[in-house]
Amino acid sequence: MSGRHIAVFNFPAHGHVNPSLPVVAELVRRGHRVSYFIPENYHDAVAATGATPVAYVSSAPTDWSAERIPAVMTPEVVYKALRFQVDEGFAPLSVAEQRLADDRPDLIIYDQVAFHAGKLLARKWNVPAVMACTTFAANELYSPYANMSADFPVDIDPNHPDLAEMAKVTPAVLAEHDLPIEEFAARNEKAALVYLPRSFQLGQEHFDDSYAFVGPSLAEGGRHDDTDWTPPTDGRPLLLITMGSHDYENRLQFYRDCVTAFADSPWHVVMAVGKRIDIAELGPLPPHFEVHSWVPQPAILAHAKAFLAHGGMGSVMEALSNGVTPVVLPKLAEQGLIADQVVALGVGRKIAPTEVSPARLRAAVDELAADELAQQRARQLSADIRAAGGALAAADAVEAVLA
Repeated sequence: MSGRHIAVFNFPAHGHVNPSLPVVAELVRRGHRVSYFIPENYHDAVAATGATPVAYVSSAPTDWSAERIPAVMTPEVVYKALRFQVDEGFAPLSVAEQRLADDRPDLIIYDQVAFHAGKLLARKWNVPAVMACTTFAANELYSPYANMSADFPVDIDPNHPDLAEMAKVTPAVLAEHDLPIEEFAARNEKAALVYLPRSFQLGQEHFDDSYAFVGPSLAEGGRHDDTDWTPPTDGRPLLLITMGSHDYENRLQFYRDCVTAFADSPWHVVMAVGKRIDIAELGPLPPHFEVHSWVPQPAILAHAKAFLAHGGMGSVMEALSNGVTPVVLPKLAEQGLIADQVVALGVGRKIAPTEVSPARLRAAVDELAADELAQQRARQLSADIRAAGGALAAADAVEAVLA
């Protein structure tokens, strides 16, 4: 296929950008030209794929680790997050219109969360579109998000003024572009790229072949962060503990609980505590502990026997791709869904926010490591991930739309 012009719109967070990079790199390798609309702090990573990064004014944090997840998810927090999602989704629109006015793309790829600008332009210009899903896919037949985990109940008032104001944003933007809201709301993408295997998708029977479950693109090197760490030589099985890039309340106490839980254990513990914690505050550490602000997670998971984590989809896919069974401590409702699926498939354990204690952490990790059936199921999911095809399969799906 001769090279074509592809525009990419994504949500500015590593959990959304990182999965896309191997796909973009593969499209560029095949001769396509990619314009990638993303804030400047992601430009080096995007440029390394061969794509052209295009900046726009974003309200997204440049450092998500500074964003604290509250212990209690109040309605006000949810309203603010929903409004941010809409505003950020439309944020690239004016820049993209100017940049692409005389260089129309042949295809537009947009994120399932930050779809607004890309979807509007695809409809307005009658350009085929592909949606990218970094977590569970949803459609008009089935949405896993209709039944968020009971661990994160929020009493939403549909008549709240903040929601009423947010509801005005999209119709106003569409009116400026003479685009009917019914056309914008319809799911008429030619394909969807879902960065997980079909076997992990909730309600998988509701998704036809236009949803390409390509899995994560781990083997193609989407995250070049596997340096500056040496595997231990103490003969102990390795446990990786990390709670993602966000900050959250009681984070220091959680890591102290981990030290207590595994101080007298047979595990070699690698713990990533983030940039906001002074490691000295953890107190004396056992000799079989190594604690860092940041770790090369994919490299460590290749050597790990167990994984204690927050349950972001990227982290869970990285673990399962290595056949590592995760113990999930969800901090957000979406992570609660992922944790529930890990349990339903028999490949991991879930610890609810109210259940965290040193004894519970130790028991969950030890029991899961000894669960041969869970280990077998994790190996099968690892095979499913490899068979899904990753970036090569994603690029094939995109080119099928372009054909």
